[in-house]
Amino acid sequence: MRFTLYYDAGHGWLAVTQALAATVGLTEGDFTAYSYRDGDTLYLEEDLDAGVFIRTWEAHRGEILIHAVDHGSYSPIRNYDRVRPRTHADEISF
Repeated sequence: MRFTLYYDAGHGWLAVTQALAATVGLTEGDFTAYSYRDGDTLYLEEDLDAGVFIRTWEAHRGEILIHAVDHGSYSPIRNYDRVRPRTHADEISF
């Protein structure tokens, strides 16, 4: 499967739909607030979250292909909503 990595002068984000993330057992809550979301697409920051997804995808599905897109000096992704990470309180059930 081929995914797109968007980047600007300061950072990069791997675009992954929530549905595809779910096929390997990941949800929005598995990623940090340094990633973004727009509709059903998560934009996973390159330093940590993209690596979590890539390692998980490769363990379940095999090789991942990435196509890079340069947004120049400032990516519009920076204006999207932040991902809502799962908090410790979310994990407690009674």
